[in-house]
Amino acid sequence: MIFLTKITLVNFKIFGGEPYSIDFEGNKLILLDGPNGYGKTSVFDAVELALTGNISRLITLDNRQNPADIVVAHRNASSVEILLEFKDENSNTRIFQRKLKSNITGPSKRIARFAELWELNEIIDGSAEPAKKDVLEQFFDSKDFARDFLLFHYVQQEETSRFLKTNNETQRATELAQLFGDTREADENLEKLTSAQKKINVAKKSITNRISELQRLYHLDPELAITTEPTESHQYAFPWLFENNTSPYWDFETIVELTEQRLSASLAEIEAIKWLVSHSDFYLRNRHYQSALHQRNLLELYVGYANTHLNYHGYQHYSKTYQDVKNSYDILQQEDISDILKNSRLENLYTALKLPGRAEFRDALTLLNTLISKNNGVSSVYTEILNHHSKLSPALDVTPTETSCFFCGHEHNTHDALKAAVEKHGDLLRSELSDKDKATVAARENFSKHHLADLLNACEVYLEINVEPSQTDLNKLAEAFASKDRLENIRQWLITENIEHEDLLAEDFPVAARDRYIAEATDVLCERIRALIGAAPDNFYETHTSSTLDRIFKDYFNKTAERLTTYPIDLLTQKETYIKEQYGNDIRAHALELQKLQKNDSLLERALSDTGDLITIVRSQIRKYRKDLITDIEIPFYIYSGKILQSHQAGIGHGIFIKDPTGEDELKNVRLVSD
Repeated sequence: MIFLTKITLVNFKIFGGEPYSIDFEGNKLILLDGPNGYGKTSVFDAVELALTGNISRLITLDNRQNPADIVVAHRNASSVEILLEFKDENSNTRIFQRKLKSNITGPSKRIARFAELWELNEIIDGSAEPAKKDVLEQFFDSKDFARDFLLFHYVQQEETSRFLKTNNETQRATELAQLFGDTREADENLEKLTSAQKKINVAKKSITNRISELQRLYHLDPELAITTEPTESHQYAFPWLFENNTSPYWDFETIVELTEQRLSASLAEIEAIKWLVSHSDFYLRNRHYQSALHQRNLLELYVGYANTHLNYHGYQHYSKTYQDVKNSYDILQQEDISDILKNSRLENLYTALKLPGRAEFRDALTLLNTLISKNNGVSSVYTEILNHHSKLSPALDVTPTETSCFFCGHEHNTHDALKAAVEKHGDLLRSELSDKDKATVAARENFSKHHLADLLNACEVYLEINVEPSQTDLNKLAEAFASKDRLENIRQWLITENIEHEDLLAEDFPVAARDRYIAEATDVLCERIRALIGAAPDNFYETHTSSTLDRIFKDYFNKTAERLTTYPIDLLTQKETYIKEQYGNDIRAHALELQKLQKNDSLLERALSDTGDLITIVRSQIRKYRKDLITDIEIPFYIYSGKILQSHQAGIGHGIFIKDPTGEDELKNVRLVSD
């Protein structure tokens, strides 16, 4: 216990002149009594200033006063001192001096900077020695003595304790913890425990996930123990794939992640390869002929145009000639001299028809055109009418029952009467012609009878004995001609395979009933090709699809028939054994891993439980300790209060009791009494 035994004031507030001392030694309770203004409060201010370096009640005036002098200096004295003498239980004495600094500037006198005005010294052997900043904390064994002094040892006049004014229990506990020890270290340990619990939980979750993964992938039994030793050494089933870095995963020496699913997939793939190797002859034969059958369009071109496609350009010329004859025939039938002269195909028509008299035809046509051009009067109209009228007789000859005139529409009793009327009207028209018109009519009749009739007859014969190729026929022939090399390859292949086909090939162009003939002939050719495949082995098409076998042939044998036919099937049997043995070894390794993981999982589960219990205990103790600071610790408060002193002087002191808000027993640890 340390006691304040003496205080000496020099030029502090009302205490001016000679140093003023108050001796407290031997007295545990000191009462200062006197009228207002006689220095009672100044004594307490001096004690606070000497111990803390400040007067807390001056803070309320901050920023509102800027005094020209030092507020606590007696009559603006430059030398102000407060000396406190302390004695411990061993009667060791120490004296501390709080002294006003020298050379103080005007701004330093502001209330806000009041604490900066003072220096702390210790009187040693009669001399004032500068004291360390924390000398009082060390002397009173307090980490923050200035705070503790105001909190527990000194309450200003007319105020209750700041401790009691604190509204938050946590804040009050924090204040009390400064005296009785705080929970910082316990909180740090609690945080470490919580962090450790989280790490354990993360580790356990990782192990749990791995356990689930192993059980899902491998369907492991923790008690599984496989001791079978491997009997097959590793060798690549397809060395050429290894050389090209295209080996399947199951052909490596170490198969990564060999799960049950991958094991099943590997064995199923090997079984399919073995099936292909076992039936390689039929597969290759079937593949050989099926590749030809799949080229249906090319086979149709071959059947329809193998005998004619090489004469493609000749048929093009033939088609053009046919069109020229057909178009010229249509023009000639109209007997329009002007249109016939304009027909550019006329010169080539005689050549195409192999008909003589082209020059005579041209001369007669030119003469007729000259006569027509010179005779454009009214009589020329009669000439044209007569020209059309002359065509009635041939038309009537082919319709022996007709009785109506084609020209005027008049109805006659009999066909003979109609013909007689036509001849009569013809004679009448001729009688109306002039000499020039008669010459023109004679020239026209001569042209029609001796030149035009022969040409028309030749055109009719040509069109009757020749067939016009359609545009589709020409397009198909052009397609066949463009594929002539492929058609030749088919021909050579059919001959090599000894497949009869010549009887199916179309001989002429265009092909009569083209679509039907080509389709039926191609069907027959395909049947002859398919017959060479032969009967399939039992369940060949049901066991594996064609696409699966084609994929295997491509992926593992690079579509090389020799590799397939010479492949030793024993390699695949050995590979199956090797994979199964590796799977067994992997299962054993995974089973051991599972056992280890489950053991670690059990340990982590126990660790989680233990850390959880520790966290609960530590957290509970921290809370209990903090509550004890509030409810169970007795702290003496020395309170200076004018009202309490007046009550004491009047002999009517009263105690104050605080009830526990939880409704428990009445608290007796805080009591304010007058004595």
